[in-house]
Amino acid sequence: MYGLSAGRLKKKIHIYGYKETDNPLGGEKVILTEKSQAWAEIKPLRGTEFLEYYRDANALQYKVTIRYRKGITEKDILVYQNRQFEINSIININEENVTLEIYCTERKDKVII
Repeated sequence: MYGLSAGRLKKKIHIYGYKETDNPLGGEKVILTEKSQAWAEIKPLRGTEFLEYYRDANALQYKVTIRYRKGITEKDILVYQNRQFEINSIININEENVTLEIYCTERKDKVII
């Protein structure tokens, strides 16, 4: 069994997901809405710099550990202190439904929600 100490989860994150809503003209609009909040541990893994269309872009990789919860997908976005993290992959440790390790990327050039 994977042990998770509650003292490790010190940072409160917000989990946002895309939702389709109807606009007044009868069409559909996709917006980001807050799905839930969770206590998490955020650890940086590595940083990469690359040239993107002749401009510098930074991508920082993080591992976010939270207690297990249903409904989190790779399409969701994590927000912590006005920083936005795009989810790359989600791992349910030992398939025990106790802990999720979420590997995500913070991009410095993204607009904060």
